[in-house]
Amino acid sequence: MDTLQIWGTTYKVPTTWNELTRAQLLHLVRVLYGPEGKLPRPLQLLHVLSGAPLATLLQLPAVQCVQLYSVTDFVFDEQQLFTQQLLPVVRVGVTRYAGPKSSLGNVLFGEFIFADTYFRAWATCQSAEALHLFLAALYRPVVPGLGPSDPRWQGDQREAFNEHRLEYFAEKLQRLPDDQKLAITTWYRGCRAQLELEFPEVFDVQQQEVGAQQDGDWGRVLRKLSGGAFGTLEQTARQHLRTLMAEMQDAARDYKKQLKDAKR
Repeated sequence: MDTLQIWGTTYKVPTTWNELTRAQLLHLVRVLYGPEGKLPRPLQLLHVLSGAPLATLLQLPAVQCVQLYSVTDFVFDEQQLFTQQLLPVVRVGVTRYAGPKSSLGNVLFGEFIFADTYFRAWATCQSAEALHLFLAALYRPVVPGLGPSDPRWQGDQREAFNEHRLEYFAEKLQRLPDDQKLAITTWYRGCRAQLELEFPEVFDVQQQEVGAQQDGDWGRVLRKLSGGAFGTLEQTARQHLRTLMAEMQDAARDYKKQLKDAKR
């Protein structure tokens, strides 16, 4: 956190995405992705991040105000990854839908396959249907009473992932406010970028599949890297994402080595 002194008042300002509050995040995406307002967007961002009233900021000399815009730079810095889960639970009507933990910490490989496929479809085509299916793959109803004291507890309060219920949940989640949808996609993009940094060889293979005009399907990537050593998709779907990614990373390195040796 940074601090700003404006007209004798101290304001705390986040310096990374992960230091935002939920309220700041939702306001931020409305400014970033909403229509242009009458006020400059950097001024609106400064207002959101600092909490300083717009009237107070407008009283500042123009040069001083522009100098303060630098505290918003992290918003546009691609090296600043947003991985902190700030919307762990959302509500549609009376139903509470829980999402994954920070950095996709409790996501299983099966749900990741569907979430990532729909996310890339939305990012490419801006398909509302793909967006809502993406949300449904990650956000599922909270199981009443499920917690550490329950013998069923496995660290996740969500209903177990079931691909056959995605369309049903997608229909419900389309009623989420747009700012919450955008906040979730922004967060997922950061989590995915973190995975790419942790497991670069795995994503290299995935991109090769896309470049070959295939769909980049994770099942195909899994088969390509493992030759079936990891089992079928059904057998791997219940494994934690990072556990399987680590195994795939090792397999990807072996795969690259085999290609290199074959060219000698």
